[in-house]
Amino acid sequence: MKKKILVRAPVLTRSGYGEHSRFLLRSLRGHEDQLDIYVIPINWGQCGWIYNDDEERQWLDKLITKTALAQQQANIQYDVSIQVSIPNEWQRLAPVNIGVTAGIETTKVSPVWLERANMMDKIITISNHSKNVFLDTVYDGVHKETGQKMKLRCDKPIEIVHYPVKEYEEVDLNLNLETDFNFLSVAQWGQRKNIENTIKWFVEEFIDQPVGLVVKAFMKGNSVIDRTYCETAITNLLKNYENRKCKVYLLHGDMTEKEVHSLYKHPKIKALVSLAHGEGFGLSQFEAAYSGLPVIAPEWSGYLDFLCAPKKDGKTGKEKVKPHFACVEYDIQPVQESALWEGVIEADSMWCYPQQGSYKMKLREVHKDYGRFRKQAQALKKWVMEEFNEQKQLALFAQSALGKEFVEVPIEDLPKISIITSVYDGDEFIRPFLEDITKQTAFESNCELILINANSPGNEEKTIKEYVKKYPNNIVYKKLDKDPGIYGVWNMGVEMSTGDYLTNANLDDRKAPRSLELHAKELFLDENVDLVYADMLITDKPNETWDANSSNNRAYNFPEFSFDNLKMVNMPHAAPMWRKSLHRSHGLFDQKYRSAGDWEMWLRAASKGSTFKKISGPLGLYYFNPKGISTNPDNFSWKREEESEIYETYKEAKVYETFYV
Repeated sequence: MKKKILVRAPVLTRSGYGEHSRFLLRSLRGHEDQLDIYVIPINWGQCGWIYNDDEERQWLDKLITKTALAQQQANIQYDVSIQVSIPNEWQRLAPVNIGVTAGIETTKVSPVWLERANMMDKIITISNHSKNVFLDTVYDGVHKETGQKMKLRCDKPIEIVHYPVKEYEEVDLNLNLETDFNFLSVAQWGQRKNIENTIKWFVEEFIDQPVGLVVKAFMKGNSVIDRTYCETAITNLLKNYENRKCKVYLLHGDMTEKEVHSLYKHPKIKALVSLAHGEGFGLSQFEAAYSGLPVIAPEWSGYLDFLCAPKKDGKTGKEKVKPHFACVEYDIQPVQESALWEGVIEADSMWCYPQQGSYKMKLREVHKDYGRFRKQAQALKKWVMEEFNEQKQLALFAQSALGKEFVEVPIEDLPKISIITSVYDGDEFIRPFLEDITKQTAFESNCELILINANSPGNEEKTIKEYVKKYPNNIVYKKLDKDPGIYGVWNMGVEMSTGDYLTNANLDDRKAPRSLELHAKELFLDENVDLVYADMLITDKPNETWDANSSNNRAYNFPEFSFDNLKMVNMPHAAPMWRKSLHRSHGLFDQKYRSAGDWEMWLRAASKGSTFKKISGPLGLYYFNPKGISTNPDNFSWKREEESEIYETYKEAKVYETFYV
């Protein structure tokens, strides 16, 4: 069955976010044999919409129409939502939710962004600058329910996927440029892009020279009224420079992607200039870079990922990453009050202020010594064309959005998995449980199910023997004369196991069909991880299945692994998978505990350096059993005592690390 993917994004807008959205869909399109794609188009600011009538636009229109019809006819359930926007707009629309954003151009993200980010399962952003701002932003706060002081930070994984390079045939733009040497500025007219200073300081530098600046700009769209606004703004800027020899050209209105790319290769356009206070990525700078056009910009922002490239050191011969553009000096200062945006650009955030003198000096250098900067730009182009290859970036985006599911690992190549199950008073659950677990994609080829009957008062054995006969190579059954407790059973299962990977499976819970396979794949692909876990859907009805349940996306959404997070909540919860070697290093479960012994085991291992990892999205179905050990209200008193004892034991613990000399 194909996975249903909902993309909510400004797929039809002429903007950086629009290009980001179309890039995402191109990456997913390469996997339509596995995906059923749906699209909800949204606006992006005041940007206009693309009007192309090409094959890609027709494909987008079909997806949009299909989605609208599907939503009218039925309550469609998606498997994954991918939302391309600023984080304020992110929502939980499916069991797995991925937020895609260019991030913020300042030094910190807002608390709202962090709250929304923590609602998602993963974040994909476009540059190291954007990722680092997310990770570096921390707010002090108070937990709404407990009143405890806490730190608000991003707890979800953040991955970076850059834009890919594109190749277009050049078209004749028929630009009437009177000057032979022209700089280019491409930006929406607004405070962040700093166009006024870009123009004003350019004019002051070349007031007595025949040099031009082409300004491709708009304010709120590409209408005739907007053109008038831009013309008026430029005219007002130039009032005090009536006798200048330099020229400023306004380029306004819709341009095709071929026409925009032809700007960067026009023989009279020699360099791109940008004095933006910040860029999440910098699409125009990127397009200039892979077009071989020199760039003048501050050495701060998202575009450093592609404007800085490896270069051999003349003295040592070693490669070092160095700027391949004309670097304007800058200061980091608070964002202007008029540019603040509640919930997005916070009052205490800062951004880059390019220095006037440095900008003018770089303009002068590029103009006078153009050959040197052109040569540098050509070297950068070669590196960018290889590093940001379209097929490579499309594959990275698909893998980042949809996980290692797109890394093919044959099931038979995965190590053996030992599933440990305690059988006690489980008449109601035993047959549905066995039916469910034996349908796991990895079961027959890679699994042994160790069923330990803890002197149960029930009649489960008849059903168990029926399945042992059906799966003699996969099921091991042992009946005890005395119940040693849940962790005594688990320890016995660990000792009986022959698999490299271990997991527990509770009689009243269920798994997604590929749950064991996907958990094992994560361990297989990352040898540094000792345990993996995933979110779980929650149901109040017994014996429901993954494919037919009443959870309605209600779920345990566990935080990403850190030792501090583990001290607050048992993230591995009811269905982790771990390496058997973890017990050789850190011992078995402490049998004195009745409910929280697994939490103590994981804390013990993590405090001594074991690393855990969360898998994106839910892979299990948790039955909130009113008679269960951990969910029965009658057990809450002693359960709380256990948890308090464990917390006190580890609350001051620091992660132990071994250093090899």
